[in-house]
Amino acid sequence: MKRIAAFGFLFALPLAGCKEPASPNAPVAGFIRPSTDVAIKTVRMSAAGDAQALTDDEYYVVTFTFTNDLGYPLVPRIGRFVVEDSDRRRFLGADSGSPALVGINNPSVLLKQGESHDYTVGFRVPHNTTGTLYYDATF
Repeated sequence: MKRIAAFGFLFALPLAGCKEPASPNAPVAGFIRPSTDVAIKTVRMSAAGDAQALTDDEYYVVTFTFTNDLGYPLVPRIGRFVVEDSDRRRFLGADSGSPALVGINNPSVLLKQGESHDYTVGFRVPHNTTGTLYYDATF
């Protein structure tokens, strides 16, 4: 009986580490972390799609919900969404200007304090960049 129990344990041991694979678009990929006013829904990586020589840049196309916690109404500007890496390099958002961003259409709506809206924004970054996504109203 002990042998059967031991055999069953050894058989089940490799299966203990199995789990459902993460979605390739999931923010748990670890490349983009949200700030307090952002809730990331999906992250898609795409080649830059242009002919700049000697670059390994790519686009992170991020769909997220932005909540206005600034204390005043505003119409968020796409170029003020920022991904900042650990070296404090800042990559500004865009929703046009590259083949990787074709089809993105963000509304220009007034967000009162506490209101939220969904956005899709592309960030041109060096390959394998990690950083935090936030809205910078200071520039």
